[in-house]
Parts: sequence; structure tokens; C-alpha cells
Amino acid sequence: MLEYVYLLPLLSFAVAGLILAFGRWLPLKGASAGIAVAAWGFSQALMLFIKAAQGTITLPYEMSIPWFSFGGSVATLGVYVDGLTVAMLLVVTTVSLLVQIYSTGYMHGDPRFKRFYCYLSLFTASMLGVTITNNMMVFFMCWELVGVCSYLLIGFWFEKASAAYAGKKAFITTKLGDLGFLLGLLCLFYAAGTFEISKILELAHNGGIPVAAAGVAAILLFLGAVGKSAQFPLFIWLPDAMEGPSPVSALIHAATMVAAGVYMVARLYAVYALSPLAMDTVAWTGAITAFTAASMALTCFDLKRVLAFSTVSQLGYMMMALGVGGLTAGMFHLTTHAYFKALLFLAAGSVIHAVHTNEMRDMGALRHKMPITYITFLLGTLALAGIPPFSGFYSKDEVLAAALARNPWLFAVGAMAAAMTAFYMARALVMTFHGKPKHEHKYAHAHENPLVMTVPLMILAAVSIVSGWALTRHELFEHLVNFEGALPFELHHVDHHAVAIFSSVVAALSMGVGIWLYKFKPVIPAACRETFSPIVNMLEKRYWLDAFFLKLVDIGDYLGRFLFVFDFDFLDQLAIDGWAWLTLKMSKVQGWIDDNIVDAALNATGSVTMSAGRLTRLAQTGLVQNYLLFVAIAVSIFAAIAFAG
Repeated sequence: MLEYVYLLPLLSFAVAGLILAFGRWLPLKGASAGIAVAAWGFSQALMLFIKAAQGTITLPYEMSIPWFSFGGSVATLGVYVDGLTVAMLLVVTTVSLLVQIYSTGYMHGDPRFKRFYCYLSLFTASMLGVTITNNMMVFFMCWELVGVCSYLLIGFWFEKASAAYAGKKAFITTKLGDLGFLLGLLCLFYAAGTFEISKILELAHNGGIPVAAAGVAAILLFLGAVGKSAQFPLFIWLPDAMEGPSPVSALIHAATMVAAGVYMVARLYAVYALSPLAMDTVAWTGAITAFTAASMALTCFDLKRVLAFSTVSQLGYMMMALGVGGLTAGMFHLTTHAYFKALLFLAAGSVIHAVHTNEMRDMGALRHKMPITYITFLLGTLALAGIPPFSGFYSKDEVLAAALARNPWLFAVGAMAAAMTAFYMARALVMTFHGKPKHEHKYAHAHENPLVMTVPLMILAAVSIVSGWALTRHELFEHLVNFEGALPFELHHVDHHAVAIFSSVVAALSMGVGIWLYKFKPVIPAACRETFSPIVNMLEKRYWLDAFFLKLVDIGDYLGRFLFVFDFDFLDQLAIDGWAWLTLKMSKVQGWIDDNIVDAALNATGSVTMSAGRLTRLAQTGLVQNYLLFVAIAVSIFAAIAFAG
């Protein structure tokens, strides 16, 4: 089984090309082929997970072939599979399969249906490549392909100016972080002398990488994760990415693409563990991200954007866990979050597909029209809020416990973010499904969606209920993902039961307050918006980070225009064209001097010479008597001179 794991991304790449070339002639315009490959990939990932959990396969497993050589190094092409890889494979293939099934209903009738499935398969292939490669160079190539697919899928409905802008914004913002990733990759190669992940990890464990070099490389690589996993301050692209179809939001911006940065930090965790500065950078960036994103969701009325801010906040949770030494906690939360956030996005897509709006202020009372969507959204909300016994409770508990063991301030920030999460999800639940209809026309036309859309919701809901409990039994996930030396800090004893009780009480109280306010006392939130309008404005403006980056863009535009004027008016017009004009004038003067002085002097010399020649020729008569006469005259002159002297 392991020896064929390389087929997972290759078949997805192949089916993407197949759909693009022959999709119009395939069943469901190629969707059937994409779903078949996704189903096969899920079955393989599930079997790998089961066998890894049972210990019937030996991990880590590596297979590689020579690719090309440069200098004294040889780049390899191959796969590296350990427990971390297996866990991520299961996440990617599960979400990809369910999203592709769901999309057959959601995207039905879209004129670019075939292209959509081509992009989905290409994205899945790229993400699988990131997951299983044994080479950081290939990792970066697949990382960039993930970004390209994100751009294509976010701007899928490019006729809308907002969608085209959102795709461009996502691409440019993530590329800004990827510049740091590339520099970090080069630093890592300089320090380790190889791109092979297994050798890099071995060197890091054995002290073969200098601490300073590891710190520089880790922080630069983390810049790529800041962009890809939407960390502060580069999270500005993710809320706008909701312009893409809802299945895209579930696949890319809930479970897979945005998790790539978290996975990268976990993949190179031994390198990060060498540098306390790098670990602190990851931890505090994650904590700030978790808090700021959760606060922005409090005032948002776009259902998908609420979930987008929630995604940013939860990604911050994962980073914070990794930064405090909780490799297992961070990856555990990544796994559970993938399922319940994909559930929430697909449920939100089901609502939007029924009422044709994202605006929660135009919804209300939809639980009567869409009972399956309502129940699954409720279960996803309870999981995200961390209410026991749902999966989010188990993983959030691990994150908060790791933060408390490392730094109480980080724990406090995480606890506040958890409270806000429960509150804004209760708010979204009530405004969308409870109360009275706020738009009679939309409510009248709302209806439950077909089974092809609701069955994936039910499957994800079931997974969101049981996955946390199942993965913590007998410390299954910890044994699968963790490795010797993964925790760089000694975690002092923390009472997990106390943390669990505290976080559960906070979540329950926050949800209760949210339900009470928005269901029974909606005038209070409205009054609070008026009273605290400056704070509300700051949150709706996203702490003015968008304005800040747009101002940087304006400064770049001004600088570009100045450089254009400098180049055109000074360098081109004055320096280059002016020098050409001066050279032309000087050449004309030189030409006049050449024609009138130099040539005249030369011509005069020639004329004198020719005249002297003509005079000399007069004496050349050929008569002897004339020559005797000339001799006699000359002798007479010399004699006269001699006698005179």
C-alpha cells in the first residue's frame, strides 16, 4: 500500500487534465471522474490511517529516485510518509470527496461546471503533493500550485468585479508571504545542505543545524505560513475569498489550503524546536490572530464571512498550539476543525443556495424550511464552540492546556477568543435559523436541498460529533503524530480536567448570552452598536488593516509614477535623448571642421605638392645641352657664393 502512495497526487493531476480535455463527453461533464478518483484516494488514506493506528505498517516510510543534480547535491523526487502525513492525508481526501459530491448539486447548471471540477481536482492534487513529498523543493512547487488553484477558484465567477478582485487580492497577498518562504527555504538548504525532509529532520534532531541558522530559516518560512494560513497581518485576503462558490470555501478556506501553513510548521517542527525565538514568534502570531479575527466576526452580517473570520481565528489557535510546544494539540485541532468547519461552510452554502443571499439580516426562521441544514449547522456550531462531547471540545481543550503550560498570557488570549467564538456562532445560528422571517419573498422560496447536498452534511456532522472522542481514545492521535523530541519545552503539569471544565463553562455561557440577546433581546445588540459605534466601525474596517495595505499599494503607485517620470523625463529625455542631441550637434561641428579645416589643409598640401611637381617637370626636358646649362649655372652660383664668402 505504501509503495503506491505516490499515485494519490498523480491520479488527481491526471483526472484534472482528463476533465479539461474531454469533460464535455464524460458523465456529469467530468465530475464523475473527479469523484471516482477522490473516492479512491479517500479509501487509500483511510486504510493507511487504520493500519498506522494499529501499528501494522512501519513508519516513517520513504521512497525516492534521483531527479537532477546541481553542484555537489542531488535533488530527489519521492514520498515521505509518517504519522503526520497520514493524518493530513485523511483530512484532505475526506473533505475533497465530500465537497466534490456536494458540488454536483450546488454547481448544477453552471456554464463552467466542467472547469470547476478540473480546478477542484488540480487543487486536490497540489495539496496531496504538499502532504506526501519528501523534498522541500517539490513542497514549494506544490505550495505555489495550491495558491494558483485558490486564485482560479476564488475568482471563478470572474464576471463579478468583487470576485475578480478577491482572487487577485488572495494571490498577491499570499505571494508576499511566499517571498519569505523562498528565502527561508534557501537559508534552510544553506544550513542543512539538502532539501530532503527526512535528512533535515535528522540533522535538526542531532544538532547538525546551527541554532541561529535554524531560527532565521524558520521565521522566514513562517512568513509563507502567515500568508497561506491567513495569520496576522496577512489574513486580509481570506474574508474576501468568500466571493468564490461555497464548496470552494469549504475545500480551500476551511480545511485544506489554509491548513497548509500549519502543516508546514508541523512538518519542519524539529527545525522550529531549535529556536525559542521562532517558537515564540509562531505562538504570539497565532494568539494575536485568534483574538483579532474572533473580534471581527462579532459585528459581521455576511454568513460566509463570519465563518471566514472564524477560520482565521481557529488557524491562529493551531499556530499558538504549535508555538507553545503542542505539536499534537495543533494538528489535532487542525484535523477536527477541518471536519466541522467544512460542515459549517457547506451548510452555509446550502442556506445561500436556497435564499440567494449571504446577508443574515435577510434570513431568519429557516429551521422550519431547512431542518437538515439547521440541525447539521447546529452540530457544527456546537463543535466549533467547544461544547462537550463534540470534537472541538477535545481539540480546543488540548490547545488551551498547552498554552497554559507555556504562558498564562497566551492562555488568557485563547480563552477570550474561545468566548467570542461561542458568542458569534450563537448569533449566526439565531439570526439565520430562528426568529421571524426578515425577508418574506426569500423565505417563501426557501427549501431543503437535494440529498446530494444534504448527505455530505450529515456525514460531516457525524464525524464532527465522534472524531474528537475517537482520536483521543488510548492517545491514538498523539501516538500517531508525535515523535521523539517534538516538544521543545518541558510542559509543566496542567490539570486538563480543570481546563476542560473552565473552557466548557465559558463556551456555554457565551452561547447562552448570544442566544438570549439575539433571540429575546435584539434591541440590546442594536443599542450596543450605537453606543460603541467607534469600536464597531474599527471591527467592520478590520482594524484598518485593509486600508493600511491599500495605502501601501498607493505609496507603491506613487513611487512607480515618480520612477516613471524620473525615467522618462530625466533619464530618457535629459540623460539619454539629451546626450544623443549633444552628440549629434558635436558630430555636426566635427563634420564642419573636418570638411573646412582638416580636409582644406590636406587639399592645400596636395595642391602645393602638385604645383611643385608641375614646376619640377618643366626642368625635365630630356635635352643634354639644357642639363649642361643648368649645371653651369649652378656651378657659377656656388662659385660666386664661395668667392663672396
